[in-house]
Parts: sequence; C-alpha cells; structure tokens
Amino acid sequence: MTIAYFLEIRTAPDGTALHSALADKLIPNLLAQPETPRICLYAPEQAEDPYTQDENPPAATMQIDTASVEDLETILKTSEFKAILDAGKGGEIACEAFETIDYAVAGEESPKPRTAPLSFNVRYYRPVTDEAAFNEFYLTHHPQILTFLPEIRNVLCYTPVEWTDDHNIPPSDCFLGNEVVFDSLYSFNAAMASDVRHELRRDYNSFPVRPGPNTHYATLRQDFE
Repeated sequence: MTIAYFLEIRTAPDGTALHSALADKLIPNLLAQPETPRICLYAPEQAEDPYTQDENPPAATMQIDTASVEDLETILKTSEFKAILDAGKGGEIACEAFETIDYAVAGEESPKPRTAPLSFNVRYYRPVTDEAAFNEFYLTHHPQILTFLPEIRNVLCYTPVEWTDDHNIPPSDCFLGNEVVFDSLYSFNAAMASDVRHELRRDYNSFPVRPGPNTHYATLRQDFE
C-alpha cells in the first residue's frame, strides 16, 4: 500500500522562487528522512481539454509517498517538513492524505512505475449527496475508460485515509482524486482530442450521483527519490 500526502500551496507571493526553494533544498532535506521514499513536486501547465478549463491552479503542490499512515505522521513532525510549511507562509495552504490505487493501462498486464512527467490531476470535493455511491460508480467505470486514452502511461485514483495532523493545516475536503500521466503536454492534448475523451464525458454525464465542486489541472511533475 502507498499513502500519498498532498500539500497544496494554492497561492504564493512568488511561485517561481517557491518552486526553486522546494526543489533545490527543502525537498532534498525532507527526502533524507528514512520514512520518505519519494517526493514529487507539481508545477502548473496550460492544457487543451474540450470539457474543462479550470483557472487558478495551485502555485505548487508537493506529494509525499510513504508505506503507511504511521510513517506519514512521523514525517509531518520533522523540522524538515516544518521548513516547507514556513516556505509557504503568506499563501493559502491545504492538505489531503490518500491511499493510492494504480491501474494497468490498455495492453499492459500490470501498472508500470509513474515516470512520465505530465500529470493531469482531478479532485472531487464535498459536499456531494452520496459520497459512497459516487465513489463506487466512479472507481468501477471511469478509470477503466481512461486506460484507453492514446499514449497514456499511468492511471491512478486516490481515496482518503485517516491521519493526524499536528500542524492544523486546513484539509482540502477532497473525497476522491484521479491522475492520468503522459510523456508530454503534446501527448496529453492529443489524447484530449480523441474519441476516448468524448466517451469519458458520456460516462461523466451518466454518474448516478452528481459531483459537487471539482478541479482539473495539468501539471509538470518533478520526482525526487
């Protein structure tokens, strides 16, 4: 099992300087902790999707992968993590912790490691009329169609887990996440122009429970291991 913790710095006085500080020093320092096998840093990109054009992406999003909730809680207590929070001061911050679900893409027997750098991240937020019914339908329909997008490399879903946050960071209130991964923005844009993208929209329109607030953001992902 992989636990994925996401820290969203939604606004920042200087997004470029924030990314540099995270990538050059703060993330490598946190990565030195034994409970931290992998950290990812997401920077916003501008994609072409015929159905979603969400504005105001987070200035920076950091993902911490751990093997357990206990390992995550240990990491969040470190001075290295506190330094990352300090770097985001002055901006709006939110967080979320998930269990990761990996799906094999069409033509593959099992999921491959996520190495391609373009991630398109989707989040569904409360309120929703029936969270359990929404998740059950989504997880048994939508990822299975996503796996047929042209040149897709990975399909992942994220479902919330319980964890303790001593920093009192506001939770994002996300109850379901999805991520699709491509080699480039060009490949992603081409997939969004495919027939599979229209099939995905038909599936979305057939959800038995209508979604509440949701976001769709293209990002370039930098992996630290």
